[in-house]
Amino acid sequence: MVHGLPQLQYSNLLCEDCILGKQHRSSFPRASMWRATHPLQLIHSDICGSINPISNSHKRYVLTFINDFSRKLWVFFLAGKSDAFKMFQHFKVKVEKKTGASIKGLRTDRGGEFTSTDFIEFCTANGIYRQLTASYTPQQNGVAERKKSNNHEYGSKFAHQ
Repeated sequence: MVHGLPQLQYSNLLCEDCILGKQHRSSFPRASMWRATHPLQLIHSDICGSINPISNSHKRYVLTFINDFSRKLWVFFLAGKSDAFKMFQHFKVKVEKKTGASIKGLRTDRGGEFTSTDFIEFCTANGIYRQLTASYTPQQNGVAERKKSNNHEYGSKFAHQ
């Protein structure tokens, strides 16, 4: 259609980089293949933040724990991500005392607050099986991520706590 352009020859050969570039990921399943059958069998957890403006008590982050069996949600407010381990210890004692059951599994992303040596040693010593999701796949921790996205107004609702 344009005069003066050379005629290009089409090649049937594809380079490996071209083939890899056209690949796509399979979609994640919409429903979980497994659900907990007992309370505290699996706890989903995530941190939301940094929330701006900070609360009156200088809290910037929201830590959530969700029981896979009942979908009950516990929310804790943190000044820093480094407080997550201490808050998990507090949560564990509180919830185990109340239910009479013990936490069997914990599903989190690979955030540094959940992968510290202290956190890993504590879970190992208490028989808590860790499920760490793959990096950059929030779909694998879907329960916690949906709670976080459905309640993205944490900062405005709880800013005065």
